[in-house]
Amino acid sequence: MQLYNNFRKHCFPPHSQVVAIGNFDGVHLGHRSLLALALAKARDLGLQATALTFRPHPLKLLFPERRVFLITSYERKADLIATCGIDNLVIAPFDHQFANLTAHDFVEKVLVQHLGAARVVVGDNYTFGRNRKGSLSMLQELGRDWGFEVVVAPPYLLDGELVSSTKVREAIMQGEIERASRFLGRPCAIVGRVGRGKGRGRGLGFPTANLVSEIELYPKEGVYAVWVEYQGERYMGVVNIGYNPTFADTGLTVEAHILDFDQDLYGQELKIIFVKHLRSEKNCSGIEELRRLIAADVNQARDLLRIH
Repeated sequence: MQLYNNFRKHCFPPHSQVVAIGNFDGVHLGHRSLLALALAKARDLGLQATALTFRPHPLKLLFPERRVFLITSYERKADLIATCGIDNLVIAPFDHQFANLTAHDFVEKVLVQHLGAARVVVGDNYTFGRNRKGSLSMLQELGRDWGFEVVVAPPYLLDGELVSSTKVREAIMQGEIERASRFLGRPCAIVGRVGRGKGRGRGLGFPTANLVSEIELYPKEGVYAVWVEYQGERYMGVVNIGYNPTFADTGLTVEAHILDFDQDLYGQELKIIFVKHLRSEKNCSGIEELRRLIAADVNQARDLLRIH
């Protein structure tokens, strides 16, 4: 897949691309269905399939007071889109200049002049242009004027429920890992590097790796059974996400205890694959109660992961 970080710096030949448009945050099953439709149309027509997405997420510019937590980083999103077989990924820098494009200007200057659209594939709730004034019917009308066809991807339902980025975020933030993974079509996971912790885990008999990551969206606070991937190997583990109430800590930490493992991981990259939420954080009366609680977590995770 070819990546273009700014649509303004490249022009595809006229009528050479089937363009799929979306934020594609999480690249969940609904997104994959839309991208697959664009790819199928492109192959049928002997054209290239191009995905157009935006950076930053439009809501971050238009409503800065809202806290929009992205499911995936832009780098991870690009990797996931590449796995769908798309030929080109084009980024539109979503700045005030771009946000102020009228619906007509977006079609002419972006889709036609820069992206060379022969087909445009969008979701059934798609809007575009300044103040989201552009509707699907307007896009279809403009497409007829400029010589491209609009293809509307049907809603993607899983067990009767619409799959969307909003629902993925909600599931992750509520600790509903299995539900989030079903929507994503892959395990819910985060990647980060091991930083210096406070060494409490080793003192309790359960050494932990303190994960530092640039992701925005973490599962809700609590203890999880996880798989930990390190240097191509997979290990059973337990992760605590939270504020360590027993020690009255104030900052959010992600601490992974890897079962049957004793290596120095400082500075190393780990991938944490969440399997199940085990319990919420608990403010223990002291060290001994906390030690017993962690031991129970480890036993529960081991039993659970043996059958996964």
